[in-house]
Amino acid sequence: MDRKRLAELLSLVLQPQAVAILLYALVSAKYLRGMRALGLFLLSVLFVSVLPTVFVLWLARKGKVSDPDLPRREERFFPYLGIVGIYGVLLAVLVLFDAPPPLLAITLCYIAVTLAGAVISLFWKISLHLAGIAGPVTALLLLVHPLFALLYGLLVPLGWARVVLRKHNVLQAVCGSLLSFSLTYAIVTWVAL
Repeated sequence: MDRKRLAELLSLVLQPQAVAILLYALVSAKYLRGMRALGLFLLSVLFVSVLPTVFVLWLARKGKVSDPDLPRREERFFPYLGIVGIYGVLLAVLVLFDAPPPLLAITLCYIAVTLAGAVISLFWKISLHLAGIAGPVTALLLLVHPLFALLYGLLVPLGWARVVLRKHNVLQAVCGSLLSFSLTYAIVTWVAL
């Protein structure tokens, strides 16, 4: 397998949407029980993984963005704002259903990181792909178990892949990771710990 194919595979396998599913599954299982845990998990996956993906695919199909991966910095602001809106609806629903603080915290993290990414994209391109790994891993180690810190190791092959595919440079990858780590750490410790 050549470098480019390996980079494409890593970029596909380490999709932020997949990590979101893992995060919400483990946090729901730890802080909720029974059908309530399953229901809020499924609702969260719909709003954090499925609907944002469908939204961006719809934008690409309508020609509003050039590619679902949002490679052009200029095309990122409004799609990211739309995704923040989707996350905001989830937060409201979780509050309505009296979800535990850890679920509210991780949803606030998704809102904060995506909103920050939207604003930064007005001036500079930052890797929300890496942010989508660094933040959830931070939440997992704070809310579920410290051994999840080992998953920070995924940032290296993913960062390499994004640079090889010319989606980002090293600084953009590092800054995306640091932004997400910082915001997630601050929000989770403030809201849920």
